[in-house]
Amino acid sequence: MPPRKKPKSSALKSNKQSSANHSSQPSTFGIQQLFLRHIQNSQSTSNSHTSTADPVDQQNVNGLASDTAVLTPQNPLGTSNEKPDESKDMDQQLTEASPKISKNLKRFSPGMLIKQSQDDCGGEITWKISPVNERLRAAAKNIPKMMDLTENSLGVKSSTIRPCSLNKLVQKQCPTSGITSKVEQWLSSPSKKASKRPAFATNRVMERVNPSPDAEFEIVNTSSSGNSPFQTPPSLSCPHNKLPCTVTCSGACGSMGAGQHKKALLELLDQVEDVIAVDDKTTDDVGIVMPQARVKDDIISSVVDCAVDEGPVSLPKMQNSINPDSYFLVLEVSEKRGSGSSSKGQCPYKVLRLLDEHTGVECALYLWDEWFYSTVSPGDSINVIGEFDGDGKCDVDRQNNFLIVHPDTLVAGTRVAASFGCPRRTVLDERLRSNEHATVALLGTLQHQVFQAGLSQESPSVDGLQEYASTVIEKSIESLYACGVHEGDVRSTLFKAIPKMLNWIEHFRYSKDSEVSKVDFGSTIGKKAVKVSEVIDIEEMSWAPKYGLKGMIDASVRVIVESDMNTVNEKIMPLEFKSGKAPSGQSSIEHSAQVILYTLLMSERYLKHIDNGLLYYLQSDQTQGISVQRSDLVGLIIRRNELANDILVASTTQQLPPMLRNPNICRNCRHLDVCTIYHKADGGNTESSGLGDVFDTHVSHLSTLHFNFLRHWDRLIDLEGREMQLLRKDIAHPHGSKGSHSASYLSSMVLDVTNGFQHHNSHKETRFIYRFVRQKSSESRERVTSEDMIRTGNLATDDLDCKLRTGDRVILRTEVSHLTVANGIIADISRTHISVSLSKRLRLPWSEPSSEVSNLSHELWRIYKDEFMTSFSVMRFNLMQLFVQNGHNIRKMIVDLEPPRFDNGSILSQDPAISYIWSEKSLNNDQRQAILKILTAKDYALILGMPGTGKTSTMVHAVKALLIRGSSILLASYTNSAVDNLLIKLKAQGIEFLRIGRDEAVHEEVRESCFSAMNMCSVEDIKKKLDQVKVVASTCLGINSPLLVNRRFDVCIIDEAGQIALPVSIGPLLFASTFVLVGDHYQLPPLVQSTEARENGMGISLFRRLSEAHPQAISVLQNQYRMCRGIMELSNALIYGDRLCCGSAEVADATLVLSTSSSTSPWLKKVLEPTRTVVFVNTDMLRAFEARDQNAINNPVEASIIAEIVEELVNNGVDSKDIGIITPYNSQASLIQHAIPTTPVEIHTIDKYQGRDKDCILVSFVRSREKPRSSASSLLGDWHRINVALTRAKKKLIMVGSQRTLSRVPLLMLLLNKVKEQSGILNLLPGDLKP
Repeated sequence: MPPRKKPKSSALKSNKQSSANHSSQPSTFGIQQLFLRHIQNSQSTSNSHTSTADPVDQQNVNGLASDTAVLTPQNPLGTSNEKPDESKDMDQQLTEASPKISKNLKRFSPGMLIKQSQDDCGGEITWKISPVNERLRAAAKNIPKMMDLTENSLGVKSSTIRPCSLNKLVQKQCPTSGITSKVEQWLSSPSKKASKRPAFATNRVMERVNPSPDAEFEIVNTSSSGNSPFQTPPSLSCPHNKLPCTVTCSGACGSMGAGQHKKALLELLDQVEDVIAVDDKTTDDVGIVMPQARVKDDIISSVVDCAVDEGPVSLPKMQNSINPDSYFLVLEVSEKRGSGSSSKGQCPYKVLRLLDEHTGVECALYLWDEWFYSTVSPGDSINVIGEFDGDGKCDVDRQNNFLIVHPDTLVAGTRVAASFGCPRRTVLDERLRSNEHATVALLGTLQHQVFQAGLSQESPSVDGLQEYASTVIEKSIESLYACGVHEGDVRSTLFKAIPKMLNWIEHFRYSKDSEVSKVDFGSTIGKKAVKVSEVIDIEEMSWAPKYGLKGMIDASVRVIVESDMNTVNEKIMPLEFKSGKAPSGQSSIEHSAQVILYTLLMSERYLKHIDNGLLYYLQSDQTQGISVQRSDLVGLIIRRNELANDILVASTTQQLPPMLRNPNICRNCRHLDVCTIYHKADGGNTESSGLGDVFDTHVSHLSTLHFNFLRHWDRLIDLEGREMQLLRKDIAHPHGSKGSHSASYLSSMVLDVTNGFQHHNSHKETRFIYRFVRQKSSESRERVTSEDMIRTGNLATDDLDCKLRTGDRVILRTEVSHLTVANGIIADISRTHISVSLSKRLRLPWSEPSSEVSNLSHELWRIYKDEFMTSFSVMRFNLMQLFVQNGHNIRKMIVDLEPPRFDNGSILSQDPAISYIWSEKSLNNDQRQAILKILTAKDYALILGMPGTGKTSTMVHAVKALLIRGSSILLASYTNSAVDNLLIKLKAQGIEFLRIGRDEAVHEEVRESCFSAMNMCSVEDIKKKLDQVKVVASTCLGINSPLLVNRRFDVCIIDEAGQIALPVSIGPLLFASTFVLVGDHYQLPPLVQSTEARENGMGISLFRRLSEAHPQAISVLQNQYRMCRGIMELSNALIYGDRLCCGSAEVADATLVLSTSSSTSPWLKKVLEPTRTVVFVNTDMLRAFEARDQNAINNPVEASIIAEIVEELVNNGVDSKDIGIITPYNSQASLIQHAIPTTPVEIHTIDKYQGRDKDCILVSFVRSREKPRSSASSLLGDWHRINVALTRAKKKLIMVGSQRTLSRVPLLMLLLNKVKEQSGILNLLPGDLKP
């Protein structure tokens, strides 16, 4: 479906004088049309009674008045996913509420609602969240095609700000003072347990209103206090794409009376509540809020207000206590100057009106001093570390409390520490995954591992650590190959470092005989004697949503600190290891910052107050003590907040922080190519880059077409990334979630300790296997029988019904305390258990060794799929490779769409590859022509393989032909199963290959060809193996293996290319000079979760893009060897236009073989009749209506019918392995699974069945209503999925559904007519089914 175009609107009169940066008006539709009607009616009434009323400009009315800028959210409401699940397919139930306005409601954004502010007076109107918003969000959940009303309606760019003299005033009245208080005064107590946050909370990056060019602006610049190196200058506190925080904006504008506005607003809310029918059980995961805009005395002001404060913000008296662990939703932001606090004098400060997301209590937060510059907007989610008083107020200043903005965005401590030098570089690090391999970084990593091993051993020795170093080198041999270093040189470097490591361990490990070592913790604490009594953990993964931070701590140690008074204090500390010398300047600051942030992570993880850390430099053999001061933490948390905002701004607006403009630093930056290209794409030029000719060199080869392509796909990746990030927030939030993504995790799991804990040893590493099962239901709980469950559609919860699969990366989290404990890989999963493989032993941070097993077994666990690993950063990296200077050839093909070239003169009998193709008798003419297309391609070839036409066999012969020529070949596909299916057939042909991938994810038949199974011990062995092997296979996202860093291939072949998103496809193509895409874009397209991304083209694969641009590059496979004639005719009639044909008479006439024909039921006898190759079992005569369980859709009667048919098939001699069941909905698949628990029949959704087939396929359509409506937009209206469902059966296709309901879908109506022509429709009667 093409993207919806939003109508353009005229600019504001007050902005016509501005030459640039004017904000566009929102379009008038949906809720704004209703509002417009109210304004016009009110104005009409006013004009009839009052001659002095201002007329309304019919061209510019947009909610307030003709010259009033309305602030609207720039980001679209996250719409429901079009993945194969129930939540998407609600058939737009809201259209039943009111046919007259259903067209408007389809594009309605609940965040557009407004209400009159409770604390405003006179003609002042405040934009804020409406009390009916939550209900409207619930309604929005059921509108599949909902789009944002006003995307790009803000369009705010930074404006020119003139400095003012307020600095001097602030400096006089706000004198700085030293911070000497101890950490105990500011570090918060451990988190208490609380419920999950409501589903309507959201993180949104809002932009300020664009002020009139005639307005005056003032900037307040408060100086930082203390001597902390982490105090962020105020100039850096304001993001590049927002106006500075203390801004007064004014400009004359004509507006209608405030009373008319209020009346219109109140009437509007009443009408909306009357119009929209909402199912109270349905909630939405995403909310949009309105920035605050005030209209007062014919002057429009932005959310900021710099008038002298006339008193504190008034709030209703607190009826409920503030939950200390809740997140808060920002409703309103005000900026003031005045005597808000007697100790603050006339300092500027911000007031945030907040809503506790757990209790619904409204409260106020005051930001003083450096916190005043925090970038916070209405709609943001924040966390407050501090206490609110009885009036619901809290101050955050230099001495008290902390503000965490966007806490769901977990920022790595190393990222925060590194961002002081160049925020733009840090954001690029976060957004792009580079495949660079640096020797220095690798040596540092290996030295880390050896040092950590020495810490962990009871009695480390030189020989023991040297042996371990050799093991570490062997495990990292692939990385050594990528860096181009010899293992002997690396071994020598590690051996030289071991004596220093042992010396440190000897002096600092707890021992009565060792000398006491003193460490300098700085001027506040001084030198202290330190002994390490216990190494608690190594490489500890720590997430702290409370602070919006995450990190991997080198070592968590228990330390005994002795003071001068001979007192002993035992503490837990982070120990950070650095392999180089102790630096000075910026590097030293970054290292200290890293340790300070780790103390926060450990405080949250261990539920203890941690205020010190250790920093050890190997090369200079120096140990520094880090003492955490509040002044340091203030600066670091503010920097963390700014970085989180920068990351969110980049993901929502594709705007990066400004360039550093320092040629000396930028020339050596790893992101120089990408940074300059992004700057040019964002409208930058040579002058604004600050790099002169260096900038021109990196961007001069690109055209406007290239930058448009980059911006378009960069935005699509971000849209999809934001949709997937909702899953990540379930993990990041301190209280978990019961959102709509429950299929991506398992809850209420317990460790199965029946057989103890297992571990698996290989030559590479030791893995620890933990088996989890569902917590058993209470014995006293009434059990629901299987029959009752199927009849009602309510599923039992003991079975592990989820999207997790073997080889998936997962995260383990405690369910009660919401602590993220470890990450691992699924080693095995079934309906009753899941086994997770970890790189180290599972432990709870607070658990003592003696009670560790008991504590683990009594803990409730939640297992999340780690959906957000690196795929989007890989996509962006791939996309950028099209535009760097050495990406010329592939850019011509993909972006410029230059036609591919073919060598027509090479089809000669002398070519041994050509001779092989003509002599191979197993190939049909279509397959020969396809392979010849591949052999003659100079740029690329496209193979369109229709269902059952032998794509895999064709590729096997193509690979053999290319090998005859001596070509090197890279094979790739999106999934591991697709890659392995091809490799299994290559193995049967005796073709040697190298499989790149994790053992857990690779099919056991090809696992021996994995690199990990080859026992490579040296870089030279790898070189020889790679030179010897001509065929290498990998998934598209696993292509960045170190083994392929220096490798080029003659040809790259991508299978199932029609299912792969364009940015993902690019990765493998970068390694070859010629490529071949094999697929069928008439089957499933790329799975795109974001509706907006899909409607704007992310569902268009590279295969489809090139096929539509250059049909001459396609070779079509039309002879199919799967379906009998009757089944094939369905797909031909609906999809392929009679281009499919049976490859042989045997295939065309094939029927299902039954050993007996003993059916007692007449209708089952008709269903099983072999000559009826296509049967549709119509349930209209039964009351077989669909059932709904929250967002899940299933049909219990259809499940029973399917179960009876399967039982009859098996009883008549059909092997259960030859039977498959397909349904569009996960919930129905689970229901059918419970209906036939003893029969091992493969049951999947349509998406999971692509590429598979069975002799007999049963399809359950599920949808059935007493009064059906048109549902062309549902899953059943997706012709790609229907095509897949119809083409999986070889000999018999049995469909079950409601003819009356399905006929409302145009495509299925054609299907039913075709089945009717074959006399295949069978009507079931009420007495036919078993009682």
